[in-house]
Amino acid sequence: MHIPQPIYIEIGKGLYKLVGMPSIGSWDTSLRPKNPKPGTLGFNTQTNSLEYWDGSDWLAAQMS
Repeated sequence: MHIPQPIYIEIGKGLYKLVGMPSIGSWDTSLRPKNPKPGTLGFNTQTNSLEYWDGSDWLAAQMS
């Protein structure tokens, strides 16, 4: 099985951008996706929690 490796691109002044790896969206409560599909996953910056849309409600896992 091939495991993808991240690629780091130098963007200047000693900073790098990680590309080639999956990422999740982020939003605050008022900017959640309007028509999410079941299984949509994202980070709520307002509540500091990882959220999951189960098809009818947002479920949150509190981050510590």
